[in-house]
Amino acid sequence: MRKRRYLIVLCCAAALLALVLTRWLWPQPDPMFTVTILPSLGGNFTLPCAINDRGQIAGFSEVSRSTYHLFLWDRQKGMQDLGLVCNDLVDINSAGQIVGTMRDSNGQARAFLWDPPGGRVMLPTLGGENARGHAINNLGQVVGAAQTDAGVLHAFVWDPASGIRDLTPSISAETRAWSINDVGHVIIFGAGGPALLDINDDVGAAAQPISARGLIEINNTGNAAGIVRAGPRAVDVVVWREDTAAKTLFQVEADGVGTLRMNEVGQMAFTQTDRSRLGLLGRRIFAANRKKTFLWDPNRGPVPLDRYVSVGRTDELWVTDLNNHGCIVGAVQSTKDSRSQGVLFEPIPERWEK
Repeated sequence: MRKRRYLIVLCCAAALLALVLTRWLWPQPDPMFTVTILPSLGGNFTLPCAINDRGQIAGFSEVSRSTYHLFLWDRQKGMQDLGLVCNDLVDINSAGQIVGTMRDSNGQARAFLWDPPGGRVMLPTLGGENARGHAINNLGQVVGAAQTDAGVLHAFVWDPASGIRDLTPSISAETRAWSINDVGHVIIFGAGGPALLDINDDVGAAAQPISARGLIEINNTGNAAGIVRAGPRAVDVVVWREDTAAKTLFQVEADGVGTLRMNEVGQMAFTQTDRSRLGLLGRRIFAANRKKTFLWDPNRGPVPLDRYVSVGRTDELWVTDLNNHGCIVGAVQSTKDSRSQGVLFEPIPERWEK
């Protein structure tokens, strides 16, 4: 028994030494990105949620224990504190308008729009007490979920000219709108799964069911992307347009994909989960979930992002958004405590031209 344990330790040490020598001797590829660590608003948790094509980043940051403020960051003005916000979805459009959710004086969740010239404007509900803002397009149209007078959350769209509109008035169950593009296509989630709805159609028009499950993303070219289970430890990332069949772009060998974002040039940023297993002499020595984060480019395939930041044994890198210039925002989060640090990846132009 003692000899067996000694053999196990010796093999592990040899494997570790081989890994160290490989990383030292093997030439590292040229960096494809520069990295900026975003500041906080004083607390230990900062999460950048969205980035526009002007490089403006919106998200939320802890200012004191369990108290979060909305922030807007860019290279010209740095970190701007825009006041109270829930630790929930935040989105920003090309005009710098931000949509999010905050608590009112009665403790109810309320959707709001923050506009650079006018500041914060509270959005109406559908007759109930609560509303949450999820996304905004470049026309200033906001989607989310709001309570009806019957107390049921329904997907809504709002704009300054038309006000708020229930996108699923004939459905009695809960529905939520998660994203909207500039054409007016909205991704809605309900009991039947995700569906695609055109807000330019008549009220009550049926939404088109989407075969993919889980993560759904839609861009301004009319392409939508999602994931489909392809096996016990694999998922297909698929893309489709309205009234067309889904097309598989690539397969991810993983237990799941945690985030998926797509821009208008076909790039996708995603975080996948691998169930790492290490065995020796018929015994499982180690098993753990491991996050891996990539930018998938139509010409280059998957480009790993983890090597650009310091990710410790108890840390994970997540991506939250990317813009049409290939800039990516995300966060390094600790699995041990509530620490989260915002990070910005910016592509190095000359590297991508090669």
